[in-house]
Amino acid sequence: MMETTECQMLFFELSPDELTILAALVALGFSKSLDGNQTNVLGNFLAAVGTLMTMIVAQEQALVVQKEETQSDVQKQIKELQGQMQKILNNN
Repeated sequence: MMETTECQMLFFELSPDELTILAALVALGFSKSLDGNQTNVLGNFLAAVGTLMTMIVAQEQALVVQKEETQSDVQKQIKELQGQMQKILNNN
């Protein structure tokens, strides 16, 4: 029997086509066993979960970029200050 981590790895290694087929099979399975209202609620819930997961990752990435840009700006300012200090020291 496969361990949970092995199953998880297999899921994340599926091709785009395989993921599409799997999603279609899951959707068909749920829609056959649920009534229209239940299918609608579950579908909307899953869509909301996916949207929020995407938002979380986008914000995490934006914060990383912002931090990198801030660090880059600080490094530029330090170099500029070092250059100005060197000019001052050379003039004296």
